[in-house]
Amino acid sequence: EQEAANKTINFEIGCLRAIFYLAKSWGYIKENPAVGVKRLKEDTHKKPRFLTMEEVKLLLENCGDDLYPIFHTFLNTGMRKSELEHLEWKDIDFIRKKIKIRVKDTWRPKSSEREIPINEGLIELLTKHKKTKQGTLVFHRDDGQPIEPNSLRKKLMTLTKNLGFPDVTKLHTLRHTFASYLVMKGVDLPTVKKLLGHSSIDMTMIYSHLSDEHVDKAVEKLKF
Repeated sequence: EQEAANKTINFEIGCLRAIFYLAKSWGYIKENPAVGVKRLKEDTHKKPRFLTMEEVKLLLENCGDDLYPIFHTFLNTGMRKSELEHLEWKDIDFIRKKIKIRVKDTWRPKSSEREIPINEGLIELLTKHKKTKQGTLVFHRDDGQPIEPNSLRKKLMTLTKNLGFPDVTKLHTLRHTFASYLVMKGVDLPTVKKLLGHSSIDMTMIYSHLSDEHVDKAVEKLKF
């Protein structure tokens, strides 16, 4: 089984405290057993795992026709799984080559609304994909209902395990991959922040080490 991250455990501790607090206030228990339980130390400087180019190639070559458009969109936009789950065709401007992450009646993005530019390769892929799909959602199940992130995650885990990189267990790794290669290609962090929809540049700073490494390599190329 996969071990839960300290951040996840701390969140669950907080939920338990709140539940027991209510139980105590309603008279079901005398004491809150979660009081005094210490939060675990979170590694806020942990470097994000991203796919190597070889891993990207293996993933896309072996994921099958159903998953290919989904994984390809993740890798080329850096969208959050909830954003991709609620993506509608009217959110895609094929002329301007933009995807609009916007508030909807039943859902709102984690951060503010934003636009993500999309490359020609993804435009072609989505154009072909649209011809095979009906309904308002770009990606959906056979019954027209939204795709289930947990189901996607399980399929990703099976794939990565079979392909030899079982440590990749989260769809968020595809978002990390998008951001990591932008930084390694020289895109500045404020621009990456905007594309990812981060509310603070502090969140984007987890990729700063990649920028530093490539700056060092660039300087090494100087020969006077």
